[in-house]
Amino acid sequence: MKKNLIVLSVLIFLFTQLPVAAQAPDTVLVPSKDYPNPGDFKDVLTKFIAGDTTATGQRKNINRVYKLKRGDFYFQTGQFLAPKVPLTIIADKDDGTPPPVIAPWPLADGSIPRITITFYHNTYLKNLYFQGISPTELRNAADRPIVFMGDRKKLTIEKCIVEGFRNAGVWNGGANNSFFFKDNIWRNNKATGAFFGQFFFNTGTGNIPLDTVYIVNNTFFNGNSYFMCTNRQYAKYVRFEHNTLFVNHANPFYSPYLSNADIKNNIFFLPATVGETNAERIGGFYDWDKERLAVFSIDTIPTDMANTYGITDQNRRINFTNNAYFWTTALKDYWAANDTVDGPMWMNNRTMAFFNNKAKYPNLIEKNNVEVDPQFNTSVMALADSNLAFVKLFRSKGSGRLYYYNPSGGPIFPSRWPIPENLAYSNVALQSAGDDGFALGDLNWFPAQKKAWDKLVSVKDNNHGIVPTNFSLSNAYPNPFNPETKIEFNIAMASNVRLAIYNILGQLVKVLTDGQLNAGSYSTVWNGTDNLGNKVSSGIYLYKLQATTVGGQSGTFSAVKKLVLIK
Repeated sequence: MKKNLIVLSVLIFLFTQLPVAAQAPDTVLVPSKDYPNPGDFKDVLTKFIAGDTTATGQRKNINRVYKLKRGDFYFQTGQFLAPKVPLTIIADKDDGTPPPVIAPWPLADGSIPRITITFYHNTYLKNLYFQGISPTELRNAADRPIVFMGDRKKLTIEKCIVEGFRNAGVWNGGANNSFFFKDNIWRNNKATGAFFGQFFFNTGTGNIPLDTVYIVNNTFFNGNSYFMCTNRQYAKYVRFEHNTLFVNHANPFYSPYLSNADIKNNIFFLPATVGETNAERIGGFYDWDKERLAVFSIDTIPTDMANTYGITDQNRRINFTNNAYFWTTALKDYWAANDTVDGPMWMNNRTMAFFNNKAKYPNLIEKNNVEVDPQFNTSVMALADSNLAFVKLFRSKGSGRLYYYNPSGGPIFPSRWPIPENLAYSNVALQSAGDDGFALGDLNWFPAQKKAWDKLVSVKDNNHGIVPTNFSLSNAYPNPFNPETKIEFNIAMASNVRLAIYNILGQLVKVLTDGQLNAGSYSTVWNGTDNLGNKVSSGIYLYKLQATTVGGQSGTFSAVKKLVLIK
């Protein structure tokens, strides 16, 4: 009895020392009107989130999911400083009805408010439509829909549309944040000049380093300026893959100090179309060191940055491969005939010198980048002609008109759904030109390929490209298993990787992955089938990981672990 009481006392003590369990996530539907009073329809989103507190001012549920209703409008009359807690704002997946639209409502004097939402903590946004154009078809001159001000936080934007804004789509003012942008469309984000109308902009003032920037399977349609501006700051890892750029005016990237990046399998169609004058080059308008305007360019990492983050010439790694770019003959002819304007380069001389110096920079790889026409359909190609007219006006008068791609010619608010343009292209060679065998550009325009790609990447990129320091093969879980088990592994450097299942006699049963993988954390699932899809019998199996590094690096890794399948 005494022994039992002692055990009970210990259990009670341990239980009382445990932290209170986290609140389970729940989902609430955010109204678009009649909150908090009947007839209200302005700022309902911000009022609802800000007011979602208890009588003592605490969050009702720190893990709450806020769901907006498809087909509804959420009008804003000003900026919203979100609560400094994790936030998830979503809508249901596409069911044929338009996604919920967050848009500005004109003020009493007819002016258009800036509807920026400033987030301070981990934020997840999905299936939303951020519209910079008001019902009066006007815009704020300095609008940017999303500002991120947290430090060491994460912003994920997935399957959203950002349209009609003049400033940056996402502006980061916090340090060491991570950004994951997947399956989004940035559309008609333009100003009267060559700049603004950006996608992602990291502030250049102060020490604003970045942890991870992951931009995969996005489309940037009819924009002005940077797709990705890490600015003159350090980024731990950048992945820019399978994106489609269709028309922009200035340099797509402003990231001179990239040190660990994969930029591959993208399409750049009519990038940096306004070109540059000699005066602009001398003034550093587009390149920080008076080099030629280029689609992609880098520079020497400053000594203080290199010392702070441990960057050396030998470990600086950029994989710039399997991209396609194209300028129309009409645009090239315009540049050639204009004595004061030079067209952009793919890579300027300074950047090419880095990639060609293998002795100093063994891990800078540039290959399989081609200048070729993707052959988009005639409907969106009409925008190419409109863009040339804009460029001529810009160069003749110093500023250009706004042009908004609107094939129907009708009202531009609300935007039509589904999106009117189709950026699938007919160049068969480019439809399998990725280093992964998939089409270049945003795979969302090739639904069958996207479905296959999603299935593949569900096997990998377990931690969104955050680079591990060592190779490793984890224990499968569950083990023993039935019907399937998960296998995780880390790749410290770009490698040719083979993960396969063998029976106890050493005979090959199934290959789970076999090909080149970049540094990252990966996972896959084995469902107990062989290479022909047949179910295998109960018993002991081995799973073996082999990795041989590539890109001028040398080394191999091999590990074997045991599995037990029970039925």
